[in-house]
Amino acid sequence: MTNRYEELINAFEKRLRKLISEYRLLYEQNSILQAELDRKQTDLMRAHKEVLELRKNYDHLQIAKNLCGTESEKNDSKQRIGKMVREIDKCLALLDE
Repeated sequence: MTNRYEELINAFEKRLRKLISEYRLLYEQNSILQAELDRKQTDLMRAHKEVLELRKNYDHLQIAKNLCGTESEKNDSKQRIGKMVREIDKCLALLDE
């Protein structure tokens, strides 16, 4: 009977060692994946900022293109710029209140 208990204890210890080993492996894998996720998030934020900058540059190019177009396009551009300036003035007035 004592031999049976020893076998059970040995089997339990073996399973416990295996469980601990698997836990350590999964912990290491989790750390690696977390570091990779952090790098990917940083890359994504950098790409997002680049997209925003490119959109801003594109808008500036569109405005410049419109300013260099025909006379009616120039008038349209001037009107749009004037409208933007008035909107900015309104915003500034609201902020001053």
